[in-house]
Amino acid sequence: MSPLAFSRIRREFRRRKGKRQRRISAILRAFSNRRTASDPTIEDLSLAFDTRAFGAFFVLFGSLNLVPLPPGASTIFGLPLILFTLQLALGRHKVWLPQRVRKISLKPETLASLMTRIGPFIRRAERLARHRLWPQPEAMLLSLVGWVCLFLALIVTIPFPLTNMAPGIAIAIAGIAITARDGLWLIAAAILGLASVLFLVGVYGGAVLALLHMF
Repeated sequence: MSPLAFSRIRREFRRRKGKRQRRISAILRAFSNRRTASDPTIEDLSLAFDTRAFGAFFVLFGSLNLVPLPPGASTIFGLPLILFTLQLALGRHKVWLPQRVRKISLKPETLASLMTRIGPFIRRAERLARHRLWPQPEAMLLSLVGWVCLFLALIVTIPFPLTNMAPGIAIAIAGIAITARDGLWLIAAAILGLASVLFLVGVYGGAVLALLHMF
């Protein structure tokens, strides 16, 4: 078969398959370039993410921990993350947003700063992620992922130095994994999450022991 014929078959297959979903990075980039009278809200993002809302919000709110934010901001952004991870842990298939969370606005400048810092990583991860090595039963797996990410989200909300970045990125990687149903990315998220917990236990545990020896 000639390359030209193969290319035609591939295009025909894509047309029959239907319109491809926009990547999460493309949606976030579009909102970061949005210039309207009002800032985009969590509800706007939820509607844009559609069926991938859990994974997309994991990516968004986990990655926000890489952007310089005012003191205490990680706690504020960590609260919606707790809401999303808890819902996944409890087995919900669709994100539920209380009224207050729906109206939370994100400045396009913050999203633009986020995409400048981690946009290339997300785009690369989306290109590499694919459906593979995904354990079954899926419902039990997603619930387990939700509980683990909930624990990491609680750490993110602690207003102490070094507590938010690594757990936040682990949650973001888990979001990519559950969006693509990629077991390798899920393993990477688990390793980073465990490493971040062990690191924090070592740092703050050592600090507590040092204080105890002083008295």
